[in-house]
Amino acid sequence: MTDRVLDIENLHVAFDTPDGPLDVVRGVDLYVDAGETLAVVGESGSGKTVTCLSVMGLLPPAGRIAGGGIRFRGQDLGALSARERRGLNGSRMAMIFQEPMTSLNPLFRVGTQIAEAIRTHEEVPKKVARRRALELMELVRIPEPDQRLDNYPHELSGGMRQRVMIAMALAGKPDLLIADEPTTALDVTVQAQILELLSDLQQELGMALLFITHDLGVVAGIADRVAVMYAGQVVETGPTNEVYARPRMPYTAGLLQSVPVLSGEHAATRLSAIPGHSPTPGQLPDGCAFAPRCAWVEPTCRSGAVALDQHDRQAVRCRRAGELDLS
Repeated sequence: MTDRVLDIENLHVAFDTPDGPLDVVRGVDLYVDAGETLAVVGESGSGKTVTCLSVMGLLPPAGRIAGGGIRFRGQDLGALSARERRGLNGSRMAMIFQEPMTSLNPLFRVGTQIAEAIRTHEEVPKKVARRRALELMELVRIPEPDQRLDNYPHELSGGMRQRVMIAMALAGKPDLLIADEPTTALDVTVQAQILELLSDLQQELGMALLFITHDLGVVAGIADRVAVMYAGQVVETGPTNEVYARPRMPYTAGLLQSVPVLSGEHAATRLSAIPGHSPTPGQLPDGCAFAPRCAWVEPTCRSGAVALDQHDRQAVRCRRAGELDLS
């Protein structure tokens, strides 16, 4: 039996607008097991961040869960009170965001902020919290942590600020860490260091990692499984190496073909791009949402809901998945 940490079933998220509710996430099914990394990939507006905000109970006021359920360690999160959710967030599950400068308070030293995260969930003296803040800074490999403890956020580099955010997220020893594009604002060298750090910490602490990104190169290096989202739905999911070797959904294949190959027999002088644009939530086409952009579209693709069907170890939302060779 697997040690299931997170289980999202048929999740629907709607946003209230003057013109009525807009369905932003439509029937998403995802799961993450202990010690596993699931990467959720998709273009901006695909619903990947909204899905994770739903897990954390951090949807903006206009957003609401309109259907489905989210279970953490078998517990229905929708049945918890606001107080119980606050106790869960930051302790047993935590989230790190793309830009640490918007998450860290510029008026307080980073050591104080890490210590505050510790004391939010544990009744410990300030001296104990400060000592543990130093240990967390050492854990995330911040150089000269005893000195950096008293720095303000603006005195640290982007990479070190992100490490501080990871330290704060780990303060409660979470079972699940959600990382929402945590390396996008960093240069390539620092990005690689942060990804290596997350991978090492995951192995050391045994936590599950839900990694949100639009960078397929990042996914290849960090994820056990990948879920590709488009227009608020999961359109393909499976083991990362199998999805990359043989994508079965045309959208997944298009994403992979848009990644530059710099050497070898597959090196390309021009990048392949997916034509058109993702549909907005209020203007979804009938049938497959990807049909207007798909080179393999058939009349049957343009009518009726398309189910997420199993093909070997991959689940694919495409009526032609069993016949197309997109590898």
